[in-house]
Amino acid sequence: MVPQIFIGAGTVINVSSIIVGSTIGLLVGQHLPQDSRRAITTVLSLVVIVIGAESGTAFSDAALAEVVGDFGMVVVMLSLVIGTLIGRALRLEERLESLGRWGRRAIARMRRKDASSGAGDELEGFVTAVLIFCVGPLGLLGALQDGLGNGPSQLCINAVLDGFTSIALASSYGISVMGSAAVQLVYLGTVTLIGHLVGGMLPDAELAALDSAGGIILLSLGLTMTGIRKLPVVDVLPALVLAPAAVWLVSLL
Repeated sequence: MVPQIFIGAGTVINVSSIIVGSTIGLLVGQHLPQDSRRAITTVLSLVVIVIGAESGTAFSDAALAEVVGDFGMVVVMLSLVIGTLIGRALRLEERLESLGRWGRRAIARMRRKDASSGAGDELEGFVTAVLIFCVGPLGLLGALQDGLGNGPSQLCINAVLDGFTSIALASSYGISVMGSAAVQLVYLGTVTLIGHLVGGMLPDAELAALDSAGGIILLSLGLTMTGIRKLPVVDVLPALVLAPAAVWLVSLL
């Protein structure tokens, strides 16, 4: 695991990777084979699985055991199950996919409208980059963990993915892709700040439950990234709230 440098380091690394990747894309991006990018994504997905598995075992943390005894895994499991049911009821995954489809339709309309100029391509590149970089659970989970003080490991993985993606996008759309780094800065910075504020209020037991639930969600994301099986990762996100809330309720008994 990457040691904690300072809160927000992951955001700085992630934004920097987009800027560097866009620069490389403008210069030599077309020379990077698609097969190489896919291979790198597969390797990184395995790293995501390992980090998720490591964080997922936080249900055995001593602070959590003091509150819930030997039922830490049960509390986290029930939080994940109930969280998934809530996510499915709210159609979180479906709504996120709908947002992506809406973005693609908007891009298509802009291309038709500005077919006679290069402005359409530049705007398309910016919107496409924002959707790819900001609509995804890895950045959200990574920024949250960074804010909680658990280090920027997850955001470093996201940074590598975003860096290679920005190379490909910049080679096609140009310098407008680099502008998406500003949106990513605001998005990841906000989530990191929220994580930092939450981490300062939550006791160790609740934080352990949050880490465990987040690790298991990250593990499922890694499996999805490998293409082994597509899991409804976004639908499980309510568990990040339910897990520490469940521990808090048990502590009141």
